[in-house]
Amino acid sequence: MRNDDVALIQRILTGDENAFASLVRKYQGQVHAFARRKIGDFQIAEDITQETFLQVYQKLETLEDPTLFSKWLYAIVNHLCIAWFRKNRLQTEPLEEICILGIETEPYSRYIASEHAKIAAEAQRDLVEKLLTKLKERDRKVITLHYFEEMTSLEISEFLGVSENTIKSRIRRARQQLKKYQSIIQEVLDIRIERKDCFYNHLNEGFGMKLTFEKDDLLASLQVLESVANRQDTAHILSNVLIQAEGSTIECMATDAEIGIRMKVDGTVKAEGTILVSAEKLVDIVKAWPAEKPIDLATTTDDQVEITSGDSTRKIVGFPDKEFPQLPSVGTEAFAINGEILRSVLHKTGFAAYTKEDRRFINGLYFNLLEDRTEVVATDAVQLALTHCEPLKLSGGGDGFIVPLKAVKEIERTFANASEIRISRIENQILFADADTTLTTRLVDAEYPEYDSVIPASFEGHVVVPKASIMDTTRDIFARANPRNALVCLEINPQQIRISAKTSETEDEIHETLAAESGTGSVRIGLNAQMLIETLSHIETASVSLAFRNAMKPLVVKPSGDEGHICLLTPMIMDS
Repeated sequence: MRNDDVALIQRILTGDENAFASLVRKYQGQVHAFARRKIGDFQIAEDITQETFLQVYQKLETLEDPTLFSKWLYAIVNHLCIAWFRKNRLQTEPLEEICILGIETEPYSRYIASEHAKIAAEAQRDLVEKLLTKLKERDRKVITLHYFEEMTSLEISEFLGVSENTIKSRIRRARQQLKKYQSIIQEVLDIRIERKDCFYNHLNEGFGMKLTFEKDDLLASLQVLESVANRQDTAHILSNVLIQAEGSTIECMATDAEIGIRMKVDGTVKAEGTILVSAEKLVDIVKAWPAEKPIDLATTTDDQVEITSGDSTRKIVGFPDKEFPQLPSVGTEAFAINGEILRSVLHKTGFAAYTKEDRRFINGLYFNLLEDRTEVVATDAVQLALTHCEPLKLSGGGDGFIVPLKAVKEIERTFANASEIRISRIENQILFADADTTLTTRLVDAEYPEYDSVIPASFEGHVVVPKASIMDTTRDIFARANPRNALVCLEINPQQIRISAKTSETEDEIHETLAAESGTGSVRIGLNAQMLIETLSHIETASVSLAFRNAMKPLVVKPSGDEGHICLLTPMIMDS
């Protein structure tokens, strides 16, 4: 754990934003649980968690010993909690402001659904609070981190700066003290219980829906659904997966309000019903159990869910499905396209789309519905990728639509093996479906830029080279070059390409030359090495053509002999 933190911190200090995001994901649950236990308010704990990581980002370079990161992090959040108490001891917040803010920042229907889920979650948290008040503060803190954040004794010891043996002792002492409340603790903290105990606990309850699955069938579906469910707020109704059994059909659904997935799951329906249950918890439970034993899932009359495998049973809280959004189905008018063709156009273009959240740029793929073909294009204003497929004849017509990049990635994964995919458009949504799964996504409401204007109509020269040679050479040069400079220089002539870059130590030049298969004209052009490598990796032919006008105009990279797929790279300014 410490080694992982040290590696992440080193990457963060060199400017790696992804590394900081990984560090936040690793610790945000623990920090939030600690703050909530201190403050006693879920939303305020979220604010303190956000402020904690803001301070981490600003002060990380002051941490002298990265192996002590977790203790340093604990000190920051503890200090912020103390500061909050001092500042807010006599302050209150008008209820009217809270209500107005909630209604203004969410559509009304989503606001109602959110509040419904919060009420249920708060009731559960109140029950936990009453139980945990029986414990001393230090034991209460350890129990919270162990059961709610699923931290090991070692992880808690590192986070709190206390020995692992002490942590284990506190957990044992707390469990012993709460032993008389065992049945409630089993429900709330999701502790494993034996099957025979389950039987006696529910003699008078009765069951609702009853389903049986093979582990691999259920897990494969749940992992797809979990990737879509909203995991940012575990109290939100959209962090759950809807399980619905009718007749002999079992369907599972998940959505984050932007993307939704409905899929059939192989299983046996012993009793029909519907339930909402935490996607993350259900995946963790199913993943931990052996593949050779079937999994039984049953709901009780109080919306609890029992999952049983062999002699072991886990019990988690469920919710009624009333507030869960309805996901549309693909109609008979849907247009069918070969699955391999659709996956190919997404693969050839999606890499060039803008990946960060910024309203100045469009984060998605544009499907331009022309009479004789459909052009699919992506750009982040520095690079562009364009390909085409057969015309998509969708009901409702229209000139085109923009599919969000997040949905594109889910389409590629969800329909990775589909031989045929049906596409249907319903107002501001588009649906993709095969025999078992339907993916729904809202379309991006924006005007796509005039991409035709940046594609050169003619060229001064071109060169054809083996794709593997230029990609491997560029990757090798870039690995040895100055990591602060992504620039590589391509000197192109009809016989060869010379690729060079500056080294990290002495600013001396390193270079390699590869022979051309054919070519005309010459140019010296600077490119972003990572973008060039990424572009080449999405070209599907053995040879690649590089066409150019001059050093200041975009370089066109395309498969040799294939005019249907082109990529543009904007040049970088080079030192003379």
